[in-house]
Amino acid sequence: MAKVEMEVAGLSRSPTEPYNAFVVMLRERYGSRRLPIVIGFPEAHAINIELENIKHPRPLTHDLFINTLRDLGVSLVEVTIDKLQDSTFFAHLVLESEGKEIEIDCRPSDGIALALRARAPIYCEEDVLIKAGQPSVDDEEEEESRSASSTRPPVRRRSSSSKEELERLLEEALAKEDYETAARLRDELRRLEAAGDEPEN
Repeated sequence: MAKVEMEVAGLSRSPTEPYNAFVVMLRERYGSRRLPIVIGFPEAHAINIELENIKHPRPLTHDLFINTLRDLGVSLVEVTIDKLQDSTFFAHLVLESEGKEIEIDCRPSDGIALALRARAPIYCEEDVLIKAGQPSVDDEEEEESRSASSTRPPVRRRSSSSKEELERLLEEALAKEDYETAARLRDELRRLEAAGDEPEN
C-alpha cells in the first residue's frame, strides 16, 4: 500500500495509560487523519526537546546518532511506521550511504525523534493508518482534548517575580543538563504567560 506523509501535531500525557505514559499525535500532512502513539517519558522527552527547540551544551543520544551519521557521510532519508501488531507500532529508518539505501528497524518514538533532528519526512503505511487512524478535529477541540488529558492542576496567575524565579530555575536546570526539570519549568512558564493574558476573577 501507499505511504502517507505525517507530521507531529502535539505531545501530551496519556489520559488512559500510567502516569509516565505520553501520546505523540501524528497527523497527515495533506489530509485530515491523525495517528496517536503511546510512548514512555524518556521517548517523549527526546521528542519534546526538539519540538521546543531546547538547547543543550552536549549532544544527547539522538543528537549523537544524527551527528555520527553525518560525519560518516550517511543521511537519514525517511522514517516509516510500517506495522501495527498486538497494539504495538513498528517502524524503520531509511538511510542512504554512497547511493545505497539501508533499512533499519526502530521504535516509532526513536524514529520520530531522529526525523525531527534530521529534518527528514515521517511516513505511515496506509494500512496502519486505516487500522489506527482517527478523524481530525479542529484546533479548538484539539486544544480542549490536550487540556483534558493533562494530569496537572491549572496554574493560577502569578506575579512577575514568580516568572523571574522560574526563568532563573530554568537557566540553572539547563546549565546542570537536567532536561526533565527544564521541560517542566518551560511548560510552567508558558502556562504562566498564557494565564497572564486572561483577566483575574
